[in-house]
Amino acid sequence: MKAVTLSILSLIFMALVACSESSAPESSEATQGIAIEVFKSPSCGCCGLWVSHIEENGFDPTIRNRNSLDAIKKKLNIPANMQSCHTGVTSDGYFFEGHIPAKHITAFIANPPEGAIGLAVPGMPAGSPGMEMGDRFTPYEVLLVKADGSTEPFATVSSLEEQY
Repeated sequence: MKAVTLSILSLIFMALVACSESSAPESSEATQGIAIEVFKSPSCGCCGLWVSHIEENGFDPTIRNRNSLDAIKKKLNIPANMQSCHTGVTSDGYFFEGHIPAKHITAFIANPPEGAIGLAVPGMPAGSPGMEMGDRFTPYEVLLVKADGSTEPFATVSSLEEQY
């Protein structure tokens, strides 16, 4: 009787292990979002939509509503011509300015280019994450911002579909 009970318990244990392995996420990041602090105006609707976009794509944002974002942009050395309506900041101190697709933030975080301090999408391009306007879309560049103030293209987004 004990042998039968042990066999049954062994089968149950193996089944539980198999179930837990097949439903386990492929990486720890799949269960834990990428932390990002987002500074935005409390009344900005497009900023809220961008926050939803990054949440849906694996980020865990902490929202910091501010009536003025000048101090944070100055502290992070975000050039005036690169500024937009919201700023995301990682624990490593990298900034993500404006309506950047989550996939480009993820790629940057996975392999930050030497000398980089962040990414920026200046202005508010129509159709970018948070600025959805039906099928309206304005192509735009995601710019790499370096510590010396220079910029270079990080990614070009030519269509709505390329953002996701």
